[in-house]
Amino acid sequence: MNYIAHLTGFFQRVSRDYRFNPTHVSLYMALFQQWNLTRFRNPISVCRSELMQISRISSRVTYHKCIKELHAWGYLHYDPSYNHFRGSLVYMLGFDEKQDRENTPEQAVFCTGAVPVVNLDCTGAEQEPVPSINSINHINLTNSRNGRERARDEGSEYEQEGVQKERRKEKGCAEKEKKAAVEPPGLEEVRTFFLERGYRELEAFRFFHHYSANGWLMGRNPMQDWQAGARKWMLNELNQDRGEDASDPGNYSPAPAAGRVGAKDYTEPL
Repeated sequence: MNYIAHLTGFFQRVSRDYRFNPTHVSLYMALFQQWNLTRFRNPISVCRSELMQISRISSRVTYHKCIKELHAWGYLHYDPSYNHFRGSLVYMLGFDEKQDRENTPEQAVFCTGAVPVVNLDCTGAEQEPVPSINSINHINLTNSRNGRERARDEGSEYEQEGVQKERRKEKGCAEKEKKAAVEPPGLEEVRTFFLERGYRELEAFRFFHHYSANGWLMGRNPMQDWQAGARKWMLNELNQDRGEDASDPGNYSPAPAAGRVGAKDYTEPL
């Protein structure tokens, strides 16, 4: 295994592949280092955490995306184990000219799952291999998964928008209720209202200061009409006065008897 020729072929191929980004290159070099430690034997058992540390990839999503794309683009063959206690297998493919000539179709089938088709143009230069059906299926599966993830994200965005609309609606209702409450009257306005209806000025002061203290609320709701509230105050005060007149024995005047003047009997000793 001539690793210099392998790396030279790899970088020549990468320079013509517009799909590559620095993350793909760093991950492939980390895999190449693991392959070098095993003396270039296939397959190699890899550990995701070690590869992420060497390639400086901090996201699991980015790692899986890059290694699957390297597999789909024909740079290696990735066989995931889906087992935490057993590493995944990676088959490293050669890129030097000598190794390409020595690779047989059977070896290509074992490594990639399909026979690579290599065409020569009129100048004799090697063209890019045609993607295998497995690679196409893998790309389609990846696209469908990404579509489902985008649909799920859009659904969560719609739910958040619905919650925000409900909150704005509740806030608007609260503001409408707050605006519906009338402005509290002034003391002079309340005093004039009570005096015009034959009530004492003291009752006007009591009414004004009572509702000013509780924020002009009728129970738990804002007072909608302070004049209606004042009339109710007057009726309650009138009913209270009538009840006191009926229950107070001092207000009872019996018929005058012999030896009495009015309601007082002056014949009784002190």
